[in-house]
Amino acid sequence: MTDDRRSPFERLLAPNFDRLPAPVRLMHSLREPLRTIGRADITTADGILAGLICWSAGLPRPGRDVDVSVTFEPRENGVEHWDRRFADRRYASSIAAGTGHDAGFLIERFGLFQLRFQLRVLPEGLDWLVVGWRLLGVPLPRWSVPRIKCLESADSGRFAFDIDVAFPVIGWLMHYRGRLAPQD
Repeated sequence: MTDDRRSPFERLLAPNFDRLPAPVRLMHSLREPLRTIGRADITTADGILAGLICWSAGLPRPGRDVDVSVTFEPRENGVEHWDRRFADRRYASSIAAGTGHDAGFLIERFGLFQLRFQLRVLPEGLDWLVVGWRLLGVPLPRWSVPRIKCLESADSGRFAFDIDVAFPVIGWLMHYRGRLAPQD
């Protein structure tokens, strides 16, 4: 048995991984924990339902130039733990390369949910596309899959993220974007 310490992103993207911008490759090829800091702009939908969803998931509050920190912690089992903080809000998830039925997909476990992403390397960076989700391991109907547009890229030598989230029936929920750099 070999010790394959590649990240889930290195495993899934294989030779295309090297086409990613340097800051994106850095964040997704870790062998040791890394704490990053940066700033973000966050816009959320108005309304009680949108507020309740964001609050219950610990998603960021709306704001401009908000303090952000993300700690990426690779684990021996090929899973990465991500701990995100946007000002006073925190949410965490685990990221892994899918196996079995999920082979070829990135799986993010977030509370009771699992999101299934297809990753694509684009000229500007890494595109994440949600292609399915589960609640407590049970697949949810295709019509209910959230629309999450996620692009990771480089901006002035820093890791940049741009994420837009909408749900069927509910509609647009939030958009957040910003930059991160390793903390000294």
